[in-house]
Amino acid sequence: MKKTFLLFAVLFVVAGLRAQTMDLSGLWRFQFDPMGFGMTPGSELYLSRLGGSIALPGSTDQAGLGVRNEASYVDRLSRRFEYCGMAWYQREVVIPSSWSGKDIVLTLERCHWATTVYVDGEQAGADERLSVPNRFSLTSLMTPGVHTLTICVDNRLKYPMDQWAHGTTEYTQTNWNGIVGRIELEARPALNIKQMRIDPDVDNRKIHVRLHLGAGKEAAKGELALQVTGKDGKPVNSVTVPVELPAGGSEISHDVELGKNVRLWDEFDPALYRLTAVLKSELGADTCSSVFGMRKVEQGKHHIRINGHNVHLRGVLDCAVFPITGYPSTSTSDWARIMSTVKSYGMNHVRFHSWCPPRAAFEAADSLGLYLQVELPMWIKDVGRYPQRRDFFEKEMYAILDEYGNHPSFILYCNGNENEGDFAVLEDLVKKGQAYDNRRLYSASTARTHVASDQFYVSHVTDKGWITVYEGKPSTDWDRSKESDIDVPVIAHETGQRCMYPDFREIEKYTGVLEPRNFAVFRERLTRNGMLEQAHDFFRATGAHTVLQYKEVNEALMRTSNSGGFQLLGLSDFPGQGSAFVGILDAFWESKGLVTPEKYRESCGPVVILARLPKRIFSPSETLAARMDVYQFGPTDIRRGNIEWWLADEDGKRIEAGRLSHGNIVRGGVDSVGVVRVSLDKISQTGKYTLHASLGDVHNEWDIWVYPDNRPVALPENGEQFGAGSGASECRWATTWEQARKLLAQGERVLLVPDVKKVKGRKTHFASHFWNPIMFNWDPMIVGTLISNEHPAFRDFPTSYYADWQWWDILNNARAVDLTDMRTLTPVIQSVDTYEENRKLGIAFEAKVGTGSLFVLNLDIAKELEKRPASCQLLRSVMNYVTSSDFQPQTTLGAYELDALFDMTKDNKSENKGGAAVEQLLNR
Repeated sequence: MKKTFLLFAVLFVVAGLRAQTMDLSGLWRFQFDPMGFGMTPGSELYLSRLGGSIALPGSTDQAGLGVRNEASYVDRLSRRFEYCGMAWYQREVVIPSSWSGKDIVLTLERCHWATTVYVDGEQAGADERLSVPNRFSLTSLMTPGVHTLTICVDNRLKYPMDQWAHGTTEYTQTNWNGIVGRIELEARPALNIKQMRIDPDVDNRKIHVRLHLGAGKEAAKGELALQVTGKDGKPVNSVTVPVELPAGGSEISHDVELGKNVRLWDEFDPALYRLTAVLKSELGADTCSSVFGMRKVEQGKHHIRINGHNVHLRGVLDCAVFPITGYPSTSTSDWARIMSTVKSYGMNHVRFHSWCPPRAAFEAADSLGLYLQVELPMWIKDVGRYPQRRDFFEKEMYAILDEYGNHPSFILYCNGNENEGDFAVLEDLVKKGQAYDNRRLYSASTARTHVASDQFYVSHVTDKGWITVYEGKPSTDWDRSKESDIDVPVIAHETGQRCMYPDFREIEKYTGVLEPRNFAVFRERLTRNGMLEQAHDFFRATGAHTVLQYKEVNEALMRTSNSGGFQLLGLSDFPGQGSAFVGILDAFWESKGLVTPEKYRESCGPVVILARLPKRIFSPSETLAARMDVYQFGPTDIRRGNIEWWLADEDGKRIEAGRLSHGNIVRGGVDSVGVVRVSLDKISQTGKYTLHASLGDVHNEWDIWVYPDNRPVALPENGEQFGAGSGASECRWATTWEQARKLLAQGERVLLVPDVKKVKGRKTHFASHFWNPIMFNWDPMIVGTLISNEHPAFRDFPTSYYADWQWWDILNNARAVDLTDMRTLTPVIQSVDTYEENRKLGIAFEAKVGTGSLFVLNLDIAKELEKRPASCQLLRSVMNYVTSSDFQPQTTLGAYELDALFDMTKDNKSENKGGAAVEQLLNR
């Protein structure tokens, strides 16, 4: 009964204090100050009545204020209005008499960037927080009555920050000016609780509470009540203790027992509690409350540990992309939608890349059970150069820890992204953070340099080799175990990054401050080159390939038993840094329709079945042998049982089936459960077959291809006839355009397979471009492959419309020629050009030339063709097609149009080398 009475008393006090809050959202007076004179003598804008108006919370962009931007940037979204400099915001406030003698604080939840506050023309304070609310004590200036409140926000960079850090960059959230989120005045008793810190003690099932009290003018005695309630509001425990409060502020600490039945917080059971503290003294009653979770974060040998269990982080990046507003949302519902989407795709982790989100993001992650990595707005190449900047970062770190430290989702802190310079400065920050707040783990920087104080390390590489996986391989029998075996948990940095073609249907979503003028430029160039009708096919084919790649990228790191996790770049698109369409979701965190969450979770979730395949291409004389592993980071151990497996054709018909028995599979690792062996001698039909495996309601699958005719292809001589029978079924083989031209002039059917080293075109590649081709201008300058899969040339080489694994050898040994000027021609196999250029690139195409018929296949057949079964099968299928009655090209070309494509007089110029690409990636 006593606990219930105390709870109602606490709620009553809280309700009373909420009435002491004044919401300042609404219409404010406004004025730009582009020359920055508003603080200089004689030009003081804080002494003037401003003439314009603006609605807050909001930004100048949202108000349609600033310089109208006419540029169409191709490397990012374009702001409708731009402004950089001082901007002034002003309004009157009426302080009620009931606030007399109280501590009055102005809270501005998020400003961008430096903020100065004036009351009735007198400066009340200045701050420069990017990651936490700006708070100003106005007690001495806000007496009862009418006051003029003036705020200057300056979005110029205060310190050299380079151009990329997502806390300040124009490329994602934009360099906006404004005030967003909560804008309010709060009146509290003169002696009040300034800060509440809650340290969970999971081992002893209690919390340690520390309260920092504001400065009272005189010493006082009082009573502190601490009440813990569950998420449902039911009391868990409460304590009341007498306190003596010295003048000038103090800190009070006390433990609260929670009992043996307290629930621990993690991704599977995000149990939350609320601590409410009520401080009563003769100066009044003040209250403070905070949500917390009972969780313990530790550094394990190879994994981060939550509550004593290994965790493998399946992470995504959040790079502060907000296309509608141009600034981060402060709405919990917005963040709940984003976080729910992340979790629906099997992820349990979000890295906030070189920025820190508002409180709403932490609240959503707390409720849903996501692990967060938070960073300073730091991505710089000269760490340690500017002492004032270094001091700013240290203050920002402490502010982040104070503001968000109670949130159980906040398990990792990192200084920033890919920093370079004096790492002693970064390590000093880590050491100070660890000493100040040990409720989470710390790291000096993602990538570049691993320091001794790191408790985890996010990187592309370790001293033992490359750990990040950007693309898969036809074999799945590999991992990154050797490279991940270092002294701290290692998390693969920015995995994936496979670029796809943009979906122009997305343009209509951009109804806010940012316009997709880059999309419009890309679409106009595609239209100019006569391929607009192929736009959606380009998107579908390249998107499907990205989904295929991410399955392999994720599984490779899940096979790595000592991997601490991965951070995929990305689940959603990144519209800056050259327009990186790398997400299976768009920039709004909405599905592109490429893969469902349910399908994606088959290869990315707490429990995943993994198969180690030696290769993808088989003949019927072989046996498929695949070692089966179980990635087991679920909520509980898996009891002994069976894994069901079966091999099926494309119609779902089972070729073979069986089961593997397994013992108990303990949570927190990767276990091998046996080998599946399937004799393929029952298969007589060329095609794709799928190995399925299920463990309860967990399912996964892997495609293989079986080509029954594994005999070497007999290659004719240049100009020689091939094909059974005579007449129309015969075709001529050509390896040079000169020979083909002569044969076509005689009305022959011709299959031209030229020496690709002498074809004027681009080297193709199975995987699409890394990140995006505008930022990284290296080979292959393509974003994928579109295949006319219903064309009869593929009758003996069954394929989908995108490049699946049977195309790996083919596309890594082919060349695409530029067919842009041949407007009526659509390639049979088409490399999808970069969206910046949008050239028509053909690996294979056909045409009527004079009285002859031509099929061109730009495939390297000189390099050990007998060891390349997929290339052999494709060539065999094409040869069967051109000797059939189906070979009747519908497009007519003149021989002169093809002359320029096949200039055999010299080799192609050397292309960009992969080594240079890696050097650029590592900023060397």
